[in-house]
Amino acid sequence: MSLADMTRYPITMDGETVRIGTANELAMALDVLQGQRDRETLVQLRPHLARIVAHAKGLMTVMRALAIDDQIYLIEAIGPGLVQVMQDAAHLRDLLATIADMRVEEALLRTLGTTGLRHLILSAQELAEVLEWVYDQCDSLLLELLGLDSVRRLCRHASDLSAILRSLDHERQQELVGQLGWTFVANLVCDGRDLAYLLRALPPASSERLLRQYTRQQLTELIGNARDWTYLCQRLEPAEADFLYSLLGVS
Repeated sequence: MSLADMTRYPITMDGETVRIGTANELAMALDVLQGQRDRETLVQLRPHLARIVAHAKGLMTVMRALAIDDQIYLIEAIGPGLVQVMQDAAHLRDLLATIADMRVEEALLRTLGTTGLRHLILSAQELAEVLEWVYDQCDSLLLELLGLDSVRRLCRHASDLSAILRSLDHERQQELVGQLGWTFVANLVCDGRDLAYLLRALPPASSERLLRQYTRQQLTELIGNARDWTYLCQRLEPAEADFLYSLLGVS
């Protein structure tokens, strides 16, 4: 589509009208206004913002020209169209990496909602990458909106859950594992390497709880061979190693 063919939408300030058709044009108009009439501009364009912004790069371009309150207004004004604008989890991650205020992150997550987040986040690695860039309580909000059933579906292997846990602080790690259930977590472990992944991702207080999910025979079968045993032992903290040895009856 040529610029001549592009649909443009009018904004009128002090009797003068200009037409906006792209994110770059909107960002330039906002820069000219220097923050003094930004909200008025967005209000006039509200029905068309999703089409003007068009994609994740365009959204980032416009947001850089706005103050925090107006960033929130823009996100909420786009509304249900935000998931199409965002396109995929990588773009969501990249946008979150540019946001410097938790209120904007919260508005972004709530506007996407459960349906939008489930549409964008399709793997445990994608969830882990998004979690890396959310502040404070927004990681709990993200997990709450996504839902435990979705998190369980994403965690097909121990390495999946490990990646997610490494993106959380210790308090939220314990909270998530408790919500998923220790039986679910333990059943993700298929061998000694899986056990090592989870032990390294869990806070020390939870490592013992994980090991207690297995009998001595189950641990012996999981670890299985000398290679897995070496891999596991090289990654254990001294206290974890001592506890594992005690469960196995190794002095």
